[in-house]
Amino acid sequence: LTPAADQQTPKVRQFSGKLNADGTLTLKSGEDDLGRWAFAIIPDKPPAIRFVGEPKRAVNGAIELNYQIDDDYGAASAKASFELSYPPPANAHPLYGPPDMPLTLPRRGGKANAAKTTKDLTEHVWAGSNIKLKLTATDDAGHTATSETKTLVMPERPFSNPLARAVIEQRRLLALDTNAKPRVLDLMDAITLRPEDTFDNMSHYLAIMSARSRLKLAETDDQLRSEVGYLWEIALGIEEGNLSAAERRLRQAQQALQDAIKNGASDEEIEKAMKELREAMNQFLQEFAQRAQQNPNAPQMQQNGRELRQSDINRMMDEIENLAKSGDRDRAQQLLSELQDMMNNLQAGRQQQGGEQDSEMRQQMDKLGEIMRRQQEMMNDTFRLDQMQRGERQRGANRDEQLGEDGEQSQSEDGQKPGPGDDRDPLGRPKQMTPQEFADALKQLQEGQGQLQSELDKLKKGLEGMGMEPNEGFGEAGKSMGDAEQSLGEGEGDQAVGHQGRALEALRRGAKEMMKQMQAMQGDQGGSEQGGRQQDADRDPLGRPRATKGPDDGNSVKVPDEIDVQRARQILEAIRKRLGNALSPDIERSYLERLLELK
Repeated sequence: LTPAADQQTPKVRQFSGKLNADGTLTLKSGEDDLGRWAFAIIPDKPPAIRFVGEPKRAVNGAIELNYQIDDDYGAASAKASFELSYPPPANAHPLYGPPDMPLTLPRRGGKANAAKTTKDLTEHVWAGSNIKLKLTATDDAGHTATSETKTLVMPERPFSNPLARAVIEQRRLLALDTNAKPRVLDLMDAITLRPEDTFDNMSHYLAIMSARSRLKLAETDDQLRSEVGYLWEIALGIEEGNLSAAERRLRQAQQALQDAIKNGASDEEIEKAMKELREAMNQFLQEFAQRAQQNPNAPQMQQNGRELRQSDINRMMDEIENLAKSGDRDRAQQLLSELQDMMNNLQAGRQQQGGEQDSEMRQQMDKLGEIMRRQQEMMNDTFRLDQMQRGERQRGANRDEQLGEDGEQSQSEDGQKPGPGDDRDPLGRPKQMTPQEFADALKQLQEGQGQLQSELDKLKKGLEGMGMEPNEGFGEAGKSMGDAEQSLGEGEGDQAVGHQGRALEALRRGAKEMMKQMQAMQGDQGGSEQGGRQQDADRDPLGRPRATKGPDDGNSVKVPDEIDVQRARQILEAIRKRLGNALSPDIERSYLERLLELK
């Protein structure tokens, strides 16, 4: 040990050193022992870091990472590392490296070691590329841990304007390889060849011509990077005008405040950062309101379907400042993260986001409809199979025999193999089944039910990825599907039918709740196309012109022609034939009878 204190203060001595092994420390003055201390060294364990769920994309394109860091004394730092899945050619000269994304650390001493970090990387030139992502954590002793590697597409900002997309593509080519400079110049010449046909706003034409001149004169990497940044500004100006500048200022202010809280800044620095955040927030909300006035069909500010007021945001910012100044910086940082999530998920009614979400929502609705259809068919097949096992086929025997003759005649006419019906089991085989055949049929139904439950789980994850909360209906449906699968495995067909019916009913409730959430996320547009609300406003719920628009001259009413009448008769005959099937489930018979108004 070496003395570290001032030699002129003999009464107070300080020693420092590093203990690497167990031992005893003795302080002596001559031959006298002044003190003795025994030390037992506890080895430092390396940290551990892992993903909690898959990386997500926020509504505004920011990447959201949920993870867990475990360490005996708490990690000192953590970061996300990015790598291109398909590296550029060997002779390429990129202008940028991988993005830098430090991770927020869990609170030391807290019960949970989970944390979340959100960062907007849509401006990075790798946005839209396939990447490999892994997390790294380091503790105070220098030990490092790495998570598993995730492969994904880095979130990118969607551009709906074709001209903006062209500028972004030119920017990407130049940033990934400066050798593509001649090609980028040719592309700029192509889009500016006939400006009167290509540009609605001549200021956009002048901006691209200015960028072309700057690119032609650029020689160094710094000049080319400046050109890449300039092309990004041009694309944003074409796509959204001045709103993007206000949005960028807001994100920068949020990041500055987060850094100040994390680094233990003084109250004066916190107050300065909060002032900038308030000004940036006011500018963003003002331009948001102006855009809403210019577009009456744009949705209001909403967060998860609930109206978001500026007073709510102001109260949250006041609470963040008070918590930071009072010393509870962990809670302040958590609340700031919630504010960032709120602004990320703010439904701004942008055309490209609405179109993208509409497409995703339609796909999810189609998947849900397919799951419900297959669950209904599986319930019918299970019911028939259970009835065959119990021998409950005595009623309507004569009618079944007649239907069997009709089925044979139909088979001889079209040459097709008969399918499930009164004289066939759900797999198209004769009703007289051996125990082994019956066991095989139950096993096949069991496997199909398990596969359907897996598809429902995938649907729920897809909805969560879109920012929707899973509802109780889907949870109950998944549980009932699992119970039905277990009952089929145990050969209890009647119980399986009950579970399948409950699963189908829960799916219907889940679909209704899903539609409500989708309508809320779309800002009460209900998934309609842009302008559809104004078009439908001129008609009543039956599609007829409203009385305020003048008299109804009858042009909106279509008289059924002969083809429509024939089609209606075919539908009625199909319903009656289905109703005549004695093995149809009671719930199906009740539905068919209501269609024919027999009850």
